[in-house]
Amino acid sequence: MTDKHLLLELYSSLWNNRLYGSFEEMEQSILSELADQNTHPRLRRSPDTKLQITSQMIRQSKLDAEQQKIMIDYITLLYKQNFNK
Repeated sequence: MTDKHLLLELYSSLWNNRLYGSFEEMEQSILSELADQNTHPRLRRSPDTKLQITSQMIRQSKLDAEQQKIMIDYITLLYKQNFNK
């Protein structure tokens, strides 16, 4: 498993003006994003679609290839644990 501090640092670098006080707060933010909770219910996308969109955003970020892989792998793990039942 990747270091929690590294994951927190990498994920925080993807977003402007988003600060996470803890690893758990970051995880909740990721799960909220995958569930599309900040979107009106009629416009929400499925967790599958949100995972694809998030992965695409990470691939287009300034993170290097290894950092991108770490983030995508971790977000995919969270997805599998919480949405792929």
